Amino acid sequence: MSDEQDRSSAPTAKASLSGIGCPAGIATAIVVPVFVFVAILIANANNPNCGTPADGGGCETGLASGTVAAVFFGLVLGASIAVAAAIAGRIKRR
Repeated sequence: MSDEQDRSSAPTAKASLSGIGCPAGIATAIVVPVFVFVAILIANANNPNCGTPADGGGCETGLASGTVAAVFFGLVLGASIAVAAAIAGRIKRR
């Protein structure tokens, strides 16, 4: 019985700054490409040449390539945020 009492009375760990790193990194890796996709979509909607035969699919290609590039940059930015939060959490604990 004493083991159960010791486990239940053990202090709980406080939330640290490094705990927010992974969710913030994942959110950044998702939000950046979505933001870029919507921004390019709005820009294409306001461009009178998009959707015409003279366009030749350039607007759609730009939308796809911009979003694919944003996935890479979002991933790098998200990983950087996660690493920085982990480092800051370790420094704060010392």
